[in-house]
Amino acid sequence: MIASKMVMCDPCSKLSKSTEGIKYCIDCEDSLCTECTALHSVVKVLSSHHLVDVSVTSGNTFNISKNCDDHENMCFEFYCSDHDCLICRTCMANTHRTCGKIQPIDIASKGCRSSPMLEDITQDIAALLKSTKELVEDRQKNETRVGQIKAKALKQIAKFRQDINEHLNELESKLFSEIDIIDEEICQKAGNGLLDADKRQRVIENIRQQVEFFTLHASESQLFILLNTINSDVSKQSQSLQTLIKVLETNDLCFEPWDIISVIRSLGSVKVTSFPCPVTYQHPKHMQAQTGEVYKIVPTKFEFEKKVSIPLGRITCMTLTDDNILLLCNDMTSENNISAWTETGQHLKSYTCSKGRVFGITIISGTDEAVATLPDNELLQFINLTSFTGGKQIEVPGVCPYGVAVVKNNVLVGCGDGKISFIELNSGEFHQTLNVGSGIISSLIPVVDDKDELLYYCEHTGGNLVSCIKFDGTRIFSCVLKELVALALDCKENLYVIEIDSEDLHRLSSNGKVDDILLKKSDGLDLPFAIVFNKTYRKMYVSNVDLESNVMIFNCK
Repeated sequence: MIASKMVMCDPCSKLSKSTEGIKYCIDCEDSLCTECTALHSVVKVLSSHHLVDVSVTSGNTFNISKNCDDHENMCFEFYCSDHDCLICRTCMANTHRTCGKIQPIDIASKGCRSSPMLEDITQDIAALLKSTKELVEDRQKNETRVGQIKAKALKQIAKFRQDINEHLNELESKLFSEIDIIDEEICQKAGNGLLDADKRQRVIENIRQQVEFFTLHASESQLFILLNTINSDVSKQSQSLQTLIKVLETNDLCFEPWDIISVIRSLGSVKVTSFPCPVTYQHPKHMQAQTGEVYKIVPTKFEFEKKVSIPLGRITCMTLTDDNILLLCNDMTSENNISAWTETGQHLKSYTCSKGRVFGITIISGTDEAVATLPDNELLQFINLTSFTGGKQIEVPGVCPYGVAVVKNNVLVGCGDGKISFIELNSGEFHQTLNVGSGIISSLIPVVDDKDELLYYCEHTGGNLVSCIKFDGTRIFSCVLKELVALALDCKENLYVIEIDSEDLHRLSSNGKVDDILLKKSDGLDLPFAIVFNKTYRKMYVSNVDLESNVMIFNCK
């Protein structure tokens, strides 16, 4: 039996000494010899460290990232409940200075071993690991099956060959060559699929080992840090696995003979049939924070992912369906002025609203319909999202509709003269009109819960206000910015407001106080006009309407 590799003491190795490590310090991430272990127990600053036998590590490296990604040489010391993230002292003084609940990690991590976060991450890893194991087994069977289907096809060819004359030998040879070429391609695809599945399994197994090790042996603070730092890795693995399964195929190979042997010029053709990989992967429920709420993030950083070019016109409004299909309104083209895209920027289909210029669009929750505004025609156009065709229209005489939202069977329309109209969804009757300003109400977002019915809106030109009011018109707050055109909210009701002329993206706190400028022209904003988040606030979309119109996609952190 091969002896296990000796683990050397890390502090002694730094002093060019060779001593065997007997303990592993999870805090220092070092193996320790007998002398260094004793030193750990008597030095006050080290005495609280967590030591385990080196045999527990099984030769694996277990570590966590304790340093802040944004600030060099600063370590995580606090947890921000408002943004559900670990922060350092510099983060707390800068981007989190207005946050209401910041705790030291030692306090925030109490009860971590029994928290829903650990349970959810463990379940996510288990689900990922289960599916990758099934995927590896399926790809192994598929790789074996490739040889079997080739043999099956060759037998079919041989049987058919017995029914024809000897002068067809040359055609038979050509057909064998065709099978060999296709077989080589299938074998290569099958091997690549197995390699991808095996690689995915090993990555997820490593994550599982990390979580298991820290659950059993680390402090709650360390476990808490680990869970927060690998959270995004688990999500990425989940998305990556779903993408991999979708592209994998299981191929079949068979021989299809021709019916008329006397006039045949070829023995037939080799037909490859493909059917989807049978392995299924269903993402577990969204992770929950320790409060038990659906796991959504409050963005603090934005990483540019890609830019989607818009061939013609400008995008004035964007919204997302429940299944994250991005709908775009283009007010400077008469054809394909409403389009659907994937959340990663692939065009799906378009609809031409022939009645005139479109500006705003919103989803009617619980239905497969959206409603768009046509300001020049004083019209609301309904759109069936399943067939992507036009539906009914509601005329709104005297109203120049721009921003639009739907709540409680009412269409809320932002008008060109500083008014907001409440219009009954089915009949088109006007219920009430609020006079809130003097400019174009270009963006509306209602928030309705058990406590309040609030409406956030921005006024382009006129007073240049971003405001929050109650449905009866009572003003909660207003903030003056420059040439604002669009806004979005995160899950904590912080406001993200676009200034088109200064080309800035501002964030305001939920009470209307200017918090920070998050993105500028140097970040790619080029006459920005519209903004929207996806459902988990992990992606943000901003449209630019300068000479080269485009939609920028950012990953939110």
